[in-house]
Amino acid sequence: MIYLTSCLNKRLRAIVPAMLLAALLTGCTGRPSGPLPLRIDAVAITAEGSVARRDALQVNCLSSGGQGELNYDFRIEKNGVESRVQRGRSSELHWIPKEPGDYRLRVMAEDAAGTFAESGWSNNYRFEPPLSANARYAVLPVENLSDSKAPLQEIHARLVATLAESGLQILNADILEGFMQKHRIRHVGGLNSANSRQLRDELKVDGVVISALETWHAEVPPRVSLITRVVTTGRDPEIIWMDSVGLAGDAAPGLLGLGRVNDVRQLLNTGLKRLADSFQNCLAGRSPGYRHGLGGQGPRLLNGETKTADEALGPLKNGHWPKYTFRSPSFDPSREYRVAVVPFLNVNARKHAGTIVSLHLVKQLNRYENLRIVEPGQVRDILLRYRMIMRTGPSLAAADVLADARILGAQLIISGKVFDYQDAIGESKVDFSMQAFDGDQRQVIWTSHSYARGNDGVYFFDRGRIPTAHGLAGPMAEAAIQLLQE
Repeated sequence: MIYLTSCLNKRLRAIVPAMLLAALLTGCTGRPSGPLPLRIDAVAITAEGSVARRDALQVNCLSSGGQGELNYDFRIEKNGVESRVQRGRSSELHWIPKEPGDYRLRVMAEDAAGTFAESGWSNNYRFEPPLSANARYAVLPVENLSDSKAPLQEIHARLVATLAESGLQILNADILEGFMQKHRIRHVGGLNSANSRQLRDELKVDGVVISALETWHAEVPPRVSLITRVVTTGRDPEIIWMDSVGLAGDAAPGLLGLGRVNDVRQLLNTGLKRLADSFQNCLAGRSPGYRHGLGGQGPRLLNGETKTADEALGPLKNGHWPKYTFRSPSFDPSREYRVAVVPFLNVNARKHAGTIVSLHLVKQLNRYENLRIVEPGQVRDILLRYRMIMRTGPSLAAADVLADARILGAQLIISGKVFDYQDAIGESKVDFSMQAFDGDQRQVIWTSHSYARGNDGVYFFDRGRIPTAHGLAGPMAEAAIQLLQE
């Protein structure tokens, strides 16, 4: 009889319903009829090798008893914050953490009668940053999204020199140029899957540095704005770090104007140094980020003592918050999502304003550990490949293409419109709308409209004035994403 029970447990568990199995067992032992109590018998966790340069966990939960179908709730804990990574009928989980750190895992099961069973917490699993100290980087030419001519080669050279001084191994510029000519790479604002694989296989590159020049104004008072990110190479390029910097020579003139900066290259050097320091924090596992806590806690800020290059994560002004928002009650902000951000549409705004605002949103979204942002170069590649022209935003058919697991697998699709993006001397203004489409539910789950001026709430001596559009767009994007994720 013991052998028969063992055979049933091992060979028939997948095909014999739980209640029938319980009836067979109780019939043999003489116990009262009825379902066995729900319990989790074992949780097998296998630490796998590097997957897309990130270690992974394979988790298998074995349970018994209970009534009807079971739902499994996989949860992890990092820095004292417990969050959910998967919930559903599957008793298996393949999980790759987005950020490095120490994690514990446990599993909860619930049957049709609402009975719960749970495992204890696992041991700690340590995940290192996906790029090591001896990684090799390719620094793409800087994409010019400003409204003016700029010395792009000089900016690129200063960027390469600053990163090399911080200790990074940089691919020779001539080798990179030959590679780009060989593969006819003209777009430098993103990285698609094909070029990402080629960089890894042919040049042994581990990470790619992608930069966009948002503002370049050399006349006094000068202004410089840069948005930079680092993307891993391989089959599925992934953003591991993104930050930005926006500086103005007259941002803090101080007493008698002693704090003014009149040299645009001095601003550039200051900004590049801040970007390099921010990336070093990422390599050390100290990047600030948000992780959702269960029980209605909302997102918690981790590593908040570390500064970002854009000096975000601080108090937001009233003018930064969206003037209008709507979020569907069916949206669960604590879930893990794969997110694609479509370049925003320009509506009477300056050239490239749609791309600039979408990059600001990518940066803010990437700071949430439950959101995996699709590299914008991949999104652009799919839009071109399927010839999707979205003059009024993504259609349902286009959203289905982006959400298809065989194509991009985006569960959330972010799009919007830019109505104004002014960066003139003496006045800055940003006006944009945003919407989020749930690819699984095939419905809009979020809409918002944000607009602000740099001199809003400023009355005396320009105190609190925000002189650049970059300085407005960053906090406005941060505020919109906060409301989406709360």
